[in-house]
Amino acid sequence: MATYFLGIDGGGSKCKVRLENENGSLLSEAISGSANVATSCQQSQESILHATEHAFHEAGLALSELKNTYVHAGLAGANIDSAYQAMTKWQHPFAKFTLSTDMLIACKGAHQHHDGAVIILGTGFCAGYQQQNQFSELGGYGLLLSDGASGGWLGLQLCRKAFAVLDGVAQSSAAINTLLTQLNCDSSQALSQRLISARPAELAKFAPLVFSHSDDAFCQQLINEACAYITRYITYFEKQGIKKVSLMGGIASAITPYLPDASKAHLTPALASAEQGAILMAREAI
Repeated sequence: MATYFLGIDGGGSKCKVRLENENGSLLSEAISGSANVATSCQQSQESILHATEHAFHEAGLALSELKNTYVHAGLAGANIDSAYQAMTKWQHPFAKFTLSTDMLIACKGAHQHHDGAVIILGTGFCAGYQQQNQFSELGGYGLLLSDGASGGWLGLQLCRKAFAVLDGVAQSSAAINTLLTQLNCDSSQALSQRLISARPAELAKFAPLVFSHSDDAFCQQLINEACAYITRYITYFEKQGIKKVSLMGGIASAITPYLPDASKAHLTPALASAEQGAILMAREAI
Protein backbone atom coordinates (compact mmCIF):
# COMPACT_ATOMS: atom_id res chain seq x y z
CA MET A 1 0.00 0.00 0.00
CA ALA A 2 1.41 3.37 -1.05
CA THR A 3 1.71 6.19 1.46
CA TYR A 4 1.48 9.89 0.62
CA PHE A 5 2.30 13.12 2.42
CA LEU A 6 0.52 16.43 2.00
CA GLY A 7 1.88 19.75 3.25
CA ILE A 8 -0.56 22.65 3.51
CA ASP A 9 0.20 26.35 3.86
CA GLY A 10 -3.07 28.18 4.50
CA GLY A 11 -3.12 31.96 4.59
CA GLY A 12 -5.62 34.77 4.44
CA SER A 13 -5.64 34.91 0.64
CA LYS A 14 -4.78 31.41 -0.54
CA CYS A 15 -4.19 27.82 0.44
CA LYS A 16 -1.18 26.06 -1.10
CA VAL A 17 -0.63 22.31 -0.96
CA ARG A 18 2.28 20.07 -1.88
CA LEU A 19 1.88 16.32 -2.43
CA GLU A 20 4.81 13.92 -2.10
CA ASN A 21 5.18 10.15 -2.11
CA GLU A 22 6.85 8.21 0.67
CA ASN A 23 10.26 8.63 -1.02
CA GLY A 24 9.97 12.41 -0.91
CA SER A 25 9.38 12.91 -4.63
CA LEU A 26 7.11 15.79 -5.59
CA LEU A 27 3.90 14.55 -7.21
CA SER A 28 1.95 17.78 -7.58
CA GLU A 29 1.10 21.18 -6.14
CA ALA A 30 -2.14 23.14 -6.08
CA ILE A 31 -3.66 26.40 -4.86
CA SER A 32 -7.15 27.33 -3.70
CA GLY A 33 -8.81 30.10 -1.69
CA SER A 34 -8.46 31.51 1.81
CA ALA A 35 -7.63 29.22 4.73
CA ASN A 36 -7.43 31.51 7.75
CA VAL A 37 -8.99 29.30 10.39
CA ALA A 38 -9.71 32.21 12.74
CA THR A 39 -11.77 33.90 10.04
CA SER A 40 -13.71 30.79 9.02
CA CYS A 41 -13.10 27.19 9.99
CA GLN A 42 -15.52 25.97 7.32
CA GLN A 43 -13.86 28.04 4.59
CA SER A 44 -10.47 26.67 5.63
CA GLN A 45 -11.71 23.09 5.37
CA GLU A 46 -13.29 23.75 1.99
CA SER A 47 -10.12 25.37 0.66
CA ILE A 48 -7.99 22.48 1.92
CA LEU A 49 -10.24 19.91 0.26
CA HIS A 50 -10.47 21.86 -2.99
CA ALA A 51 -6.68 22.23 -3.28
CA THR A 52 -6.14 18.62 -2.22
CA GLU A 53 -8.57 17.25 -4.80
CA HIS A 54 -6.86 19.31 -7.49
CA ALA A 55 -3.43 18.06 -6.40
CA PHE A 56 -4.59 14.44 -6.49
CA HIS A 57 -6.10 14.96 -9.93
CA GLU A 58 -2.84 16.48 -11.21
CA ALA A 59 -0.91 13.53 -9.76
CA GLY A 60 -3.26 11.01 -11.37
CA LEU A 61 -4.33 9.61 -8.01
CA ALA A 62 -7.81 8.50 -7.01
CA LEU A 63 -9.39 10.30 -4.08
CA SER A 64 -9.65 6.93 -2.36
CA GLU A 65 -5.93 7.39 -1.64
CA LEU A 66 -6.76 10.18 0.80
CA LYS A 67 -7.09 7.52 3.49
CA ASN A 68 -3.41 6.70 2.91
CA THR A 69 -2.29 10.32 3.09
CA TYR A 70 -0.65 11.94 6.11
CA VAL A 71 -1.27 15.66 6.33
CA HIS A 72 0.10 18.59 8.25
CA ALA A 73 -1.52 21.99 7.81
CA GLY A 74 -0.01 25.27 8.92
CA LEU A 75 -2.89 27.73 8.98
CA ALA A 76 -3.12 31.44 9.62
CA GLY A 77 -5.23 32.03 12.72
CA ALA A 78 -4.29 28.72 14.34
CA ASN A 79 -2.60 30.70 17.11
CA ILE A 80 -6.12 31.57 18.33
CA ASP A 81 -7.01 28.71 20.66
CA SER A 82 -10.73 28.60 19.87
CA ALA A 83 -9.98 28.41 16.14
CA TYR A 84 -7.34 25.74 16.68
CA GLN A 85 -9.68 23.61 18.79
CA ALA A 86 -12.49 23.92 16.25
CA MET A 87 -10.20 22.77 13.44
CA THR A 88 -8.93 19.74 15.38
CA LYS A 89 -12.53 18.45 15.55
CA TRP A 90 -12.75 18.25 11.76
CA GLN A 91 -13.93 14.87 10.44
CA HIS A 92 -11.30 14.82 7.71
CA PRO A 93 -10.79 12.07 5.09
CA PHE A 94 -7.04 11.61 5.68
CA ALA A 95 -4.99 8.92 7.40
CA LYS A 96 -3.86 11.58 9.87
CA PHE A 97 -4.28 15.33 10.08
CA THR A 98 -2.10 17.50 12.31
CA LEU A 99 -2.25 21.25 12.68
CA SER A 100 -0.06 24.20 13.58
CA THR A 101 0.30 27.85 12.70
CA ASP A 102 1.53 28.90 9.27
CA MET A 103 4.47 30.50 11.05
CA LEU A 104 5.72 27.19 12.42
CA ILE A 105 5.76 25.45 9.04
CA ALA A 106 7.41 28.49 7.47
CA CYS A 107 10.17 28.35 10.08
CA LYS A 108 10.59 24.60 9.59
CA GLY A 109 10.84 25.05 5.86
CA ALA A 110 13.14 28.06 5.96
CA HIS A 111 15.66 26.78 8.50
CA GLN A 112 14.95 23.03 8.79
CA HIS A 113 16.47 21.99 12.14
CA HIS A 114 18.76 25.02 12.47
CA ASP A 115 18.25 28.17 14.53
CA GLY A 116 16.61 30.98 12.60
CA ALA A 117 13.66 33.33 12.31
CA VAL A 118 10.91 33.99 9.80
CA ILE A 119 8.76 37.04 9.18
CA ILE A 120 5.66 36.37 7.09
CA LEU A 121 4.48 39.39 5.13
CA GLY A 122 1.32 38.22 3.42
CA THR A 123 -2.28 39.24 3.84
CA GLY A 124 -1.39 39.39 7.53
CA PHE A 125 1.82 39.63 9.52
CA CYS A 126 3.45 37.23 11.92
CA ALA A 127 6.96 36.42 13.06
CA GLY A 128 8.65 33.59 14.87
CA TYR A 129 11.94 31.87 15.53
CA GLN A 130 13.33 28.50 16.48
CA GLN A 131 16.31 28.21 18.77
CA GLN A 132 17.73 25.06 20.33
CA ASN A 133 14.61 23.10 19.30
CA GLN A 134 12.30 25.63 20.96
CA PHE A 135 9.83 27.70 18.94
CA SER A 136 8.45 31.14 19.78
CA GLU A 137 5.87 33.12 17.83
CA LEU A 138 5.17 36.85 17.77
CA GLY A 139 2.33 38.86 16.29
CA GLY A 140 -0.37 37.39 14.10
CA TYR A 141 -3.28 38.88 16.02
CA GLY A 142 -5.19 40.09 12.99
CA LEU A 143 -5.49 43.35 11.08
CA LEU A 144 -7.54 45.12 13.75
CA LEU A 145 -5.04 44.42 16.53
CA SER A 146 -1.65 44.14 14.81
CA ASP A 147 -0.38 43.08 11.35
CA GLY A 148 1.60 46.21 10.50
CA ALA A 149 3.59 45.92 7.23
CA SER A 150 1.18 43.28 5.91
CA GLY A 151 -0.66 43.43 2.62
CA GLY A 152 -3.89 43.97 4.50
CA TRP A 153 -2.40 46.88 6.46
CA LEU A 154 -0.99 48.57 3.35
CA GLY A 155 -4.32 48.23 1.55
CA LEU A 156 -6.23 49.52 4.56
CA GLN A 157 -4.06 52.64 4.79
CA LEU A 158 -4.66 53.37 1.11
CA CYS A 159 -8.40 53.04 1.61
CA ARG A 160 -8.36 55.31 4.66
CA LYS A 161 -6.47 57.93 2.67
CA ALA A 162 -8.99 57.57 -0.15
CA PHE A 163 -11.83 58.38 2.25
CA ALA A 164 -10.00 61.51 3.39
CA VAL A 165 -9.50 62.56 -0.24
CA LEU A 166 -13.15 62.01 -1.13
CA ASP A 167 -14.23 63.94 1.96
CA GLY A 168 -12.05 66.84 0.83
CA VAL A 169 -9.72 66.90 3.83
CA ALA A 170 -6.64 65.51 2.05
CA GLN A 171 -5.02 65.94 -1.34
CA SER A 172 -5.22 63.09 -3.82
CA SER A 173 -2.30 61.38 -5.52
CA ALA A 174 -1.63 58.98 -8.37
CA ALA A 175 -1.97 55.95 -6.08
CA ILE A 176 -5.32 57.09 -4.67
CA ASN A 177 -6.61 57.98 -8.14
CA THR A 178 -5.68 54.51 -9.36
CA LEU A 179 -7.36 52.88 -6.37
CA LEU A 180 -10.60 54.81 -6.88
CA THR A 181 -10.57 54.00 -10.58
CA GLN A 182 -10.14 50.30 -9.83
CA LEU A 183 -13.03 50.41 -7.38
CA ASN A 184 -15.13 52.64 -9.66
CA CYS A 185 -15.91 54.95 -6.74
CA ASP A 186 -16.20 58.74 -6.89
CA SER A 187 -17.72 59.46 -3.48
CA SER A 188 -17.09 58.44 0.11
CA GLN A 189 -20.59 56.94 0.20
CA ALA A 190 -19.82 54.72 -2.80
CA LEU A 191 -16.46 53.71 -1.33
CA SER A 192 -18.07 52.90 2.01
CA GLN A 193 -20.66 50.74 0.29
CA ARG A 194 -17.87 48.94 -1.58
CA LEU A 195 -15.61 48.31 1.42
CA ILE A 196 -17.87 48.15 4.47
CA SER A 197 -17.60 44.35 4.67
CA ALA A 198 -14.11 43.98 3.17
CA ARG A 199 -11.91 41.34 4.78
CA PRO A 200 -8.12 41.61 5.03
CA ALA A 201 -7.64 39.44 1.93
CA GLU A 202 -9.61 41.92 -0.18
CA LEU A 203 -7.74 44.90 1.25
CA ALA A 204 -4.43 43.16 0.58
CA LYS A 205 -5.22 43.15 -3.15
CA PHE A 206 -4.57 46.91 -3.13
CA ALA A 207 -1.09 46.60 -1.59
CA PRO A 208 0.77 46.36 -4.94
CA LEU A 209 -0.33 49.94 -5.65
CA VAL A 210 1.95 51.11 -2.84
CA PHE A 211 5.00 49.73 -4.63
CA SER A 212 3.95 50.58 -8.18
CA HIS A 213 3.53 54.20 -6.98
CA SER A 214 6.59 54.28 -4.74
CA ASP A 215 7.37 57.85 -5.87
CA ASP A 216 4.04 58.94 -4.36
CA ALA A 217 4.74 60.77 -1.07
CA PHE A 218 2.00 58.91 0.80
CA CYS A 219 3.20 55.54 -0.51
CA GLN A 220 6.74 56.44 0.52
CA GLN A 221 5.43 57.13 4.01
CA LEU A 222 3.69 53.74 4.13
CA ILE A 223 6.81 51.94 2.92
CA ASN A 224 8.92 53.70 5.55
CA GLU A 225 6.46 52.76 8.30
CA ALA A 226 6.37 49.15 7.10
CA CYS A 227 10.17 48.97 7.05
CA ALA A 228 10.36 50.37 10.58
CA TYR A 229 7.83 47.76 11.73
CA ILE A 230 9.83 44.90 10.17
CA THR A 231 13.13 46.24 11.48
CA ARG A 232 11.75 46.23 15.02
CA TYR A 233 11.33 42.46 14.80
CA ILE A 234 14.71 41.87 13.15
CA THR A 235 16.32 43.85 15.97
CA TYR A 236 14.47 41.73 18.51
CA PHE A 237 15.70 38.52 16.88
CA GLU A 238 19.26 39.82 16.92
CA LYS A 239 18.99 40.44 20.66
CA GLN A 240 17.83 36.83 21.09
CA GLY A 241 20.98 35.63 19.33
CA ILE A 242 19.23 34.80 16.05
CA LYS A 243 21.41 35.80 13.11
CA LYS A 244 19.40 34.42 10.17
CA VAL A 245 16.01 35.84 9.21
CA SER A 246 13.94 34.80 6.20
CA LEU A 247 11.19 37.02 4.83
CA MET A 248 8.29 35.12 3.29
CA GLY A 249 4.88 35.99 1.86
CA GLY A 250 3.59 38.08 -1.02
CA ILE A 251 4.91 41.41 0.28
CA ALA A 252 8.41 40.15 1.12
CA SER A 253 10.13 40.62 -2.24
CA ALA A 254 8.53 44.02 -2.79
CA ILE A 255 9.52 45.49 0.58
CA THR A 256 13.04 44.03 0.86
CA PRO A 257 14.82 46.65 -1.31
CA TYR A 258 13.54 49.42 0.96
CA LEU A 259 14.80 47.93 4.23
CA PRO A 260 17.81 49.54 5.94
CA ASP A 261 21.13 47.90 5.11
CA ALA A 262 21.56 46.83 8.74
CA SER A 263 18.30 44.88 8.51
CA LYS A 264 19.06 43.39 5.10
CA ALA A 265 22.37 42.09 6.47
CA HIS A 266 20.41 39.55 8.55
CA LEU A 267 18.29 38.25 5.68
CA THR A 268 18.87 34.77 4.31
CA PRO A 269 16.96 32.81 1.66
CA ALA A 270 14.64 30.09 2.93
CA LEU A 271 16.04 26.57 2.52
CA ALA A 272 12.60 25.28 1.53
CA SER A 273 9.00 26.41 1.25
CA ALA A 274 6.42 26.47 4.01
CA GLU A 275 4.62 23.55 2.35
CA GLN A 276 7.84 21.53 2.50
CA GLY A 277 8.11 22.45 6.17
CA ALA A 278 4.58 21.12 6.65
CA ILE A 279 5.49 17.84 4.97
CA LEU A 280 8.50 17.53 7.26
CA MET A 281 6.13 17.85 10.22
CA ALA A 282 3.67 15.37 8.69
CA ARG A 283 6.46 12.80 8.41
CA GLU A 284 7.57 13.46 11.99
CA ALA A 285 3.99 12.98 13.25
CA ILE A 286 3.69 9.36 12.10
